Amino acid sequence: MAASPSLARPRLAVFGATGPTGICAVKRALELGHNVTTLVRSPEKLKDIQNENLKVVKANIFEPDSLVEHLNGQNAVMSYLGAHNTSALNPTTLYSESMKSIMIAMERAKVNRVVTITSWCTVKQPGNPKLMEWFLKPLFLNGFLRDMHLMENMLEESSFNYTFIRPPGLSNAKAKNNYKLAEGQYLDGVSWTISREDVADASLKVLQTSDWDRKGLAIGCLK
Repeated sequence: MAASPSLARPRLAVFGATGPTGICAVKRALELGHNVTTLVRSPEKLKDIQNENLKVVKANIFEPDSLVEHLNGQNAVMSYLGAHNTSALNPTTLYSESMKSIMIAMERAKVNRVVTITSWCTVKQPGNPKLMEWFLKPLFLNGFLRDMHLMENMLEESSFNYTFIRPPGLSNAKAKNNYKLAEGQYLDGVSWTISREDVADASLKVLQTSDWDRKGLAIGCLK
C-alpha cells in the first residue's frame, strides 16, 4: 500500500547525519529529491555536501525544547545515531536517551513518522542464530543491543508510526542493491554483513509504503 502523498517527496529531519550510515542516508535522500534537515553536533562534518535541499543545523539532541522548531513541518524523523566503544562492561544509553528526547520533540512538533536503525537480534527468539545468542551478544554486542531493545520498546509502547531497520554487521562497501527486508529479528540465507549504503537506501524506501508501518524489519543482502 502506498504511503501518504506527503511522503513521496518527504521533508526529513535526520539525526546521526555525520556518522557513516547517516552520511550515506543524507546523500541518498538528496539524490531522491527529498528535503533534508540535519540536526548535528558538528555541522562542519557536512561541509562537503552542497545541495539546495539540505539544511544543516547545530543541535543538542538531549535538549528537546531546542529541537522542536527544526521538527516543525517535517514529514518524518530519521535516526542513524550510533554508539562507539561499547561493551558488556561499558554499556551505552545513547539509543534510549536520545529517542526519549526525540519523542518529546516529535510530539510537540506533531510529527508522527520515525525510522531508526537498530540491529539483528535485539530480542532473544528461538530462531536467532546460536552464534549470535551464545557468543557474539554476551561477549561483544550487549553493550549496545540492550539499549537498542529498550529504545524499540519505547516506540512500540508509543503512538508513533515507527519502523526499525535491523541490519547485521555494517560495512563501508558499495551498495549491492540486492537486499531484502522481512519482519522479524533475523534473516536466514543472507550475508552477515551489509553495506551502509544499502541500509540507508532501505531506511528511505520504507517511507514510500505503509506496509512497514509500526514494524521491525530485519535486512540482509543475498549471498
